[in-house]
Amino acid sequence: MLALFSLIAGLTVGCGTKGGAPATASVPPVTQSTLRTYFAGVVSGGYGGPGNFSDSSVLATYTIDDTAKTFAQFTYAFSHTQDGPQMNYSGGFTTLARGLLNFGITYSHGTYGLSYSGNTGPFSYDPPKGGNYAIELAGQGGGLVQLQGMPFVPLVAAASCPDFKSAEIFQFVTIPGSYGSNTAPSVAIWNPDTQTAYGKVSIGTGGSTVKFSGIQQFLSSGTQVATYADLSGDPPAITSLNGVCSPTFYGNTISAPNPLTITNPGANETISPGAIVGIGPGGFLLENNGSFAGNAANNTTGSNKNATYQPFLGAGTGAIGLPQPSSPVDVSSLTGAQYLGVVYGSGTSDAIWSSSIASFGFSTMPSACQSLPPQNGTMVYGGDFPGNNPADPAVQANGGYGNCDFAVDLGSQDSSNNGLFPQATVWVGSGFAGNTTGRTYSFPAVAIAGQMNEKFAVFLIGVDKTGSPNQAWGLYLLQSN
Repeated sequence: MLALFSLIAGLTVGCGTKGGAPATASVPPVTQSTLRTYFAGVVSGGYGGPGNFSDSSVLATYTIDDTAKTFAQFTYAFSHTQDGPQMNYSGGFTTLARGLLNFGITYSHGTYGLSYSGNTGPFSYDPPKGGNYAIELAGQGGGLVQLQGMPFVPLVAAASCPDFKSAEIFQFVTIPGSYGSNTAPSVAIWNPDTQTAYGKVSIGTGGSTVKFSGIQQFLSSGTQVATYADLSGDPPAITSLNGVCSPTFYGNTISAPNPLTITNPGANETISPGAIVGIGPGGFLLENNGSFAGNAANNTTGSNKNATYQPFLGAGTGAIGLPQPSSPVDVSSLTGAQYLGVVYGSGTSDAIWSSSIASFGFSTMPSACQSLPPQNGTMVYGGDFPGNNPADPAVQANGGYGNCDFAVDLGSQDSSNNGLFPQATVWVGSGFAGNTTGRTYSFPAVAIAGQMNEKFAVFLIGVDKTGSPNQAWGLYLLQSN
């Protein structure tokens, strides 16, 4: 087997933050560099019809150069005809109001949205293909990318292996797959009645070993997960697990429970369904649960040996998280901040999902917010952009703010878990593009919040049984002011 290779230079990294909601340890943020390579997780959703995958459905890396104003996406696709890493897309970008990156694609390896599968190409685009956006976390520790016609993907800069002086507690929420009942274990489907919605974990390090302990997983109802009911034999929930951090194609990532060895070239390669975890500067945590094509026969990890994915943190396609604050989050500061992010609706099949760039928080509250419940001290207002186009000149002339057709009432902060809001409520305005009911309605959700590199982040998962289709919603917000 050929040696693993790394596209990312090693940096000294820590996961502490400072400010209104400090983490368990305080470590200075990494200085922003010219070029950053990010590990991109998988998000469920096909391109062009049911049953199809998209380039959001395979693990990837993104390189973003903030000086040259260029970007590129690379994949390493398992169980497809691709050999080795493949550059799928590249191009340039401009920076819009509030720091939103406006990607213009000038090259694609194959048919747009399905480049990884070796379709005919390459293709060049002049003018560049627009409608693509990215948000970088302060300090380039992570971010979000939204390519047109595909689900968003979260990014983490796994620049070096974590090295904590003492174990740190992280909170996380599941990145849901399509909403529904699991007829067979799959990362592509998420069942809120049986699968993890959120949780927390203590992460310690010792050399290349990364120790995940004190794992607690909860259903969206708040019930702690005792067994994995979607897996054969209802195996007990994992409470501790060791992983190994090493240089890989995706950066210095953590393979859990066993090291993931990649050969190159690797067409139709068989892999075990271990999780891949990246932790970025400031503490941005991203977990991928395993390949869509994971082979259960190769996973020999204890009671979960028949799993087609590794469920030790999130369910669905993985989890997104951040350090648990060491003191309660200042809710007034949290709700008063401004954010850019993504609203993701999982749908009930690959063809029904939705994903759009979002803006929350306003310098001046617009009159459109009056259609939503009034401010009670725990509300955050925002929504999508007109025509799903943040680059529209009218939007930019207005400071880069979007619609006010979506709101989150965080509710009470958990008294035992700083930064956890287990009884949040999401309000979907009648004007929101994904609202097919014609009226404003609400659904329950769970949110986590904290600071990374002195900027707030809010991650949320909710279950919508009122709208059509019934589905899971994810909201991922990074402070922009």
